[in-house]
Amino acid sequence: MAEFPKKKNAKMTVADAGNLSLSAAGTDRDAYRSFIENLPVMFYAVAPEAPHTPIYISPMFEQFGYPISDWMTQPDIWDRVIHAEDRETVLNNTREAILNGESIDFEYRVICKNGNIVWVRDRSCFIKDKQGNKLCWQGVILNITERHQAEKSLHNTLSLFTSTFESTADGIVVMSLDQQIVTANQKFIEMWGVSEEIMESKDGNLLIKLVTEQAKNSEDFRRQLRETYADEHGTFTELLELKDGRVFERYSQPQYLEGTPVGRVACFRDITERTRAEERLRHYALHDTLTDLPNRVSFMDHLRLAVERTADNAHARFAVLFLDLDRFKVINDSLGHAVGDKLLIAIAERLNACVRPGDVVARLGGDEFTILLNRSGDTTEVARVAERLQTRISEPFKIDNYEVFTTASIGIVNSSNVIRNAEDFLRDADAAMYRAKESGKARYEIFDREMHVRNMNLLQVETDLRHAVERKQFEVLYQPIVNLETGAIREFEALIRWRHPVHGLVNPNEFINVAEETGLIIPIGKWIIEESCRQVVRWQSKVADPLSVSVNLSAKQLMHPNLTAQVKDVLLETGLTPSQLKLEVTETNVMEHAERALSVLTSLNELGISLSTDDFGTGYSSLSYLQRFPFDRLKIDRSFIDKMDGNDKGTAIVKTILMLGENLGIEVVAEGIETQEQLDMLRALGCRLGQGYLFSRPVAAKAVEKLLRDAIEPFDFNHKHHIHPTSPVIEVADVQ
Repeated sequence: MAEFPKKKNAKMTVADAGNLSLSAAGTDRDAYRSFIENLPVMFYAVAPEAPHTPIYISPMFEQFGYPISDWMTQPDIWDRVIHAEDRETVLNNTREAILNGESIDFEYRVICKNGNIVWVRDRSCFIKDKQGNKLCWQGVILNITERHQAEKSLHNTLSLFTSTFESTADGIVVMSLDQQIVTANQKFIEMWGVSEEIMESKDGNLLIKLVTEQAKNSEDFRRQLRETYADEHGTFTELLELKDGRVFERYSQPQYLEGTPVGRVACFRDITERTRAEERLRHYALHDTLTDLPNRVSFMDHLRLAVERTADNAHARFAVLFLDLDRFKVINDSLGHAVGDKLLIAIAERLNACVRPGDVVARLGGDEFTILLNRSGDTTEVARVAERLQTRISEPFKIDNYEVFTTASIGIVNSSNVIRNAEDFLRDADAAMYRAKESGKARYEIFDREMHVRNMNLLQVETDLRHAVERKQFEVLYQPIVNLETGAIREFEALIRWRHPVHGLVNPNEFINVAEETGLIIPIGKWIIEESCRQVVRWQSKVADPLSVSVNLSAKQLMHPNLTAQVKDVLLETGLTPSQLKLEVTETNVMEHAERALSVLTSLNELGISLSTDDFGTGYSSLSYLQRFPFDRLKIDRSFIDKMDGNDKGTAIVKTILMLGENLGIEVVAEGIETQEQLDMLRALGCRLGQGYLFSRPVAAKAVEKLLRDAIEPFDFNHKHHIHPTSPVIEVADVQ
């Protein structure tokens, strides 16, 4: 504890410092000193003529870590404790104030003995007597470190707020409840083009007028504003469209002061690009990206509405047209997908031009289009629309440097009193379209109940067929191919039958098309080849002469990428010599996929397999077809054999085909021989091979084994000793 100086030659003491209120009131020196020393501040007094000579230092100075004795005896202590960055300013200002008799009040940093830095506020002035004489330089020092830190934190917070307020992408304005402008960031000013006059005036009504004039629907904006200010505690979010096309999202919330709403903060976010992007996404979700027509989802929505209208109003008729381009794949493959796409766009334009406003033209995908005729008339009127569409589509299209032609098959479904959902209408129109394609293409078909029954039957066939594949319900029957010169049988054609658990043995005509459409023909076809090859190997072990088997390939089998590998694997597994397997393809299937077919048939031929073209004369009948493809044999279709009886033209056609085969070095087989007259004529024309009911129907493998076991002599054509359905030699399987 520092003592007051007691030297007699001192000009003053604290008690004598004079004119202090406590002293003036007569308080004794000890009481006054006790009061000073218990204050939470640092009190000091120095001689007026010697600023570095302290008269009194209060005990609170010890918080800096230095004892009072150091403060009293070391005049340079202030030079050491004041922070270096503040020292010169503090000392200079203090000396100048003392010289000029002025007071001081400033803040600076002090370095404690332990190295800590504290902020202080120093307030001091001269104490004078009644005559104006300077008694001492007296001051009070406050430790303001906590306050300074709080102020710094507040400053940082305010700086961050200001930075965020100004850097945000949103335009922000704060309005009082009486609609006066409190503040706004620069983004808001730029967003709305707010003038300096409005901001300086703080007039919120002028600002509201400015915004209202730019709003696309000013009445809606005024209504929203009234609702906003009517609810002081409410939070609101609205979309605001402007006349210039921009779209803002306005978010408004109350501004509180001590829990009481005093104004509103409104944020405006420019969502123009986001809104446009969302609109584009919605458009793409409901429209075809190529033609910009409604897509399947959109079309089904329109169709469901039409169905609902019909349910409420019997007179609200409509019709659904399902349109598919004929041979569009040929255009794509020959001219390229770019031309194909342009053709689809041009067709979409023509379809739109052929219907009325309110009708809906959509693209389902690929080359499939649908049309909803709202408020349609009777069947005749709808048919006329279909004819008009087909006429327009059949007109040539000028695309790039090409003149492109196409046609369309159309399926039609008219609304009726029968309750159906939208999916049923589309399904039935699709079914009618397929019927139009099957009937020759470039035509239309109107859906009826018979077609529905047929489709249901096909669906049942598909279901049963899938079970048949899983349960191995198929059988292979074999029809002999006879040497018409010798009557010898050394070859059989493998023909599949389905042993249906309910319907018995089912002819392939009843299920092959369904197998093709569903892709089940691939596993079924592979099984036929495997089973036929195994069977020939079994037979071969019982006879000396080489046997062979012919198996038909479907279009999908021919196009299957693994066909050659599958056939090769079957030959390896069964041990059958490749020349003993003959694969048959139809002329139509080959020509529709010419390049791919040529590649596959060439690879099969390289394996040593014999190749036949089936039903010759019913397809393209192109000589280049026979020249290009590695065929060893052609089979004359039964329709030409039927016409030989008493028909000179029919006989001439068969003769021509036989001569063609002889000239090209290709073996010829006549199919469908049923009468002795046909046989005699074919032999007379030099046909060497044939098959048909005259010799045998397709029979089970056991019947063939019996034939081979009994070593039947070659047919005696002169005595008409043939294998036929009633012959006791062969057990004939019943066919439907």
